Amino acid sequence: MYDVLIQNGTLVDGTGAPCRKGDIAIKDGKIAAVGENLPGEAARVIDAAGKVVSPGFIDFHNHSDAGILLGLDAHNYLEQGVTTQVTGLCGTGAAPCYPGMVDENKVGLSQEECQKWDAICDSIPSFLDHVSQMELGANMAFFIPQGNIRGRVMGFDPSVPTEEQLEEMKALVREAMEAGCIGFTTGLVYAPSVYAGEEELVELAKVVGEYGGCYDSHIRGEGANVVEAVEEAIRVGEKAGIPVVISHVKVIGAENEGLSQEIIRVMEEANARGVKVRADQYPYLAGSAPFISCIPPKFHVDGDDKLTESLKDPKVRQAITHSVLHEREEFESHWVSAGFEGCLMVGCAKTPQYIGKTIAQIAKEEGKDPFDASYDLLIANDGVAQGIYFCQNESDMLRLLAHPYVMGGSDWSNFTSRHDPEQVGGAHPRGYSTFINRLALIRDHRLMTLEESIHRITGLPAEMSGIQGIGVLREGARGDVCIFDYDELRAQSDYVHPFRPNLGLDYVLVGGKPAVEQGRYTGVKNGRVLRRGR
Repeated sequence: MYDVLIQNGTLVDGTGAPCRKGDIAIKDGKIAAVGENLPGEAARVIDAAGKVVSPGFIDFHNHSDAGILLGLDAHNYLEQGVTTQVTGLCGTGAAPCYPGMVDENKVGLSQEECQKWDAICDSIPSFLDHVSQMELGANMAFFIPQGNIRGRVMGFDPSVPTEEQLEEMKALVREAMEAGCIGFTTGLVYAPSVYAGEEELVELAKVVGEYGGCYDSHIRGEGANVVEAVEEAIRVGEKAGIPVVISHVKVIGAENEGLSQEIIRVMEEANARGVKVRADQYPYLAGSAPFISCIPPKFHVDGDDKLTESLKDPKVRQAITHSVLHEREEFESHWVSAGFEGCLMVGCAKTPQYIGKTIAQIAKEEGKDPFDASYDLLIANDGVAQGIYFCQNESDMLRLLAHPYVMGGSDWSNFTSRHDPEQVGGAHPRGYSTFINRLALIRDHRLMTLEESIHRITGLPAEMSGIQGIGVLREGARGDVCIFDYDELRAQSDYVHPFRPNLGLDYVLVGGKPAVEQGRYTGVKNGRVLRRGR
């Protein structure tokens, strides 16, 4: 007897092959059979007539790795069809921890709890082993965050590493790859990741290459210098002989509209000469990042905790303001690219009255200069705050969305709790609706076929991760399945109401167990840690 039998669906198998009518049988967490009119009984039968049946979606850019230690259930991802979260992106992650590291997930924890957290996160193997014993809502796969590696060895020192320091970093990377990580990532606008030079990254990439991993980069700039930044990421992979993924590919700034054509040209030329280059993207015109990252990297060299304290000094404020306004070739701050009227606060726990307001609004209400309002907000929140920045172009977003190299990625994390759908502010809508919005945009703009669009969020990211048994509907694969009405898919969440539920998604199965029924999370936790080569 099967555990689950899904009948009469339109099967889109994740490979890009034409869809077909058929059934799927699941037994012991895996797909046991795929075909038409499958014989046999099942403990649970789901009639999928008129619905699409696809592999569970893979979020190739997820930041739930640190917060998972809080026991979060991933309901906001399951309710948009995501069954696998790829984490450790942008060069930042839970492990290995290092002095000066800021982790907003630890806010409110006791000293004893923080010490326990740090012990778990002392190394990537210890972190993975701990998470493997937890109950997980979705599957999780892990990249090595290069910022943590550099921070562990060099702190916030911007110097070129000595030979001994470089060997120590390489040893940490090797240890993590042997533990099952899928590659390494950088966040080349965030300290301490930003202080790494190209050749340093190549040396780490060569270690990753020994294990068949890939390099994923939040590049050094996404505005006027975005093409050069993409080229640098490709050079790292090319020199090391490994695949490259460009994180949340985008073009920032109205004056830079159209540069997506150059990004695509550079990626296609690299692929033509044998460098496998892909990208991930969230389908929104506003991005999000820690608010402190709007301050140029050269001010982070002593760590974000000390930077926050230094903001009390008028001379430091003056130096930062001057750099933001007059040294844009060195670093392009969202305070300029979005403007203070385009900087919306969505996370600042100690000043909740600011959530849902722009910095321009906060400054006007308090009679302050916007820069001072920003510095004061960071001080009040001990440097831990999150902003949304409206600074992208629709034409570039749609052009990149339509390209066959571009996968889906939310660039967000598990919600800490179930929120009132009508709550104002507090998150980015991509945390609830990235994949539903992506599919709806592709459908409504007729950018590609259904089969192609499903491949980009299932089979392609599975291929780039190197993890077997996910992203496809075939015998022996994990029983991670989505059932949805393609014509009715729609995201209701937006920047004002980021917690509104999605429409059109019926069922999501993780390892053969229904984690979502009629669009709502059931409470099932059947995910597991997925390790490369295992």
